[in-house]
Amino acid sequence: MPDDAKRVILINAITRAMEWGTYIAMSQDCAAEEIADLLLFETGTALLAGDFDRFSACFGLPHVIETADTRSVIRDLTGLRKTFDELRRYYRDTQVVDVVRTVVEARFIDCDTVGSTHVASIVHAYGVTRRKPYPVYSVIRRHDPLDWRIMSSLYVILDSETHNDVLSVSLRPSEVSG
Repeated sequence: MPDDAKRVILINAITRAMEWGTYIAMSQDCAAEEIADLLLFETGTALLAGDFDRFSACFGLPHVIETADTRSVIRDLTGLRKTFDELRRYYRDTQVVDVVRTVVEARFIDCDTVGSTHVASIVHAYGVTRRKPYPVYSVIRRHDPLDWRIMSSLYVILDSETHNDVLSVSLRPSEVSG
């Protein structure tokens, strides 16, 4: 998505969050949801299209990934690229054609941080869903006025060791704790 389009979406979200010069909690939550939803759209579209530049623009470094068994820290674009490539390989090998992700809740933790929970459902070839949906909690930080990036994600994938392993693949053993 072009930067101008991102700006329009974020400005609209922020504008909706302001009423008569006062932030209203419900409107803030709507703005937080818009930010989280935009990042889900961007990362999902980029991942399925193989567009690493678009994908990487959505992540801050270092980036923390936690699964049921590991906590991994991606420190540079090389590590992020490896995770991106492994996820694409995993999706190709398991015939994933779409990942449907829906924001369940997103709230401002402070003026520069959003905590967001979404549920992901993987759709395989022919529209078949072979696995249960799984929740993901992410922390999103503002880096510039209109530049929000995902800083960490906690995946609760209970039905696929392989998927969990793919999320930890980018790291040397010393960078993974389990």
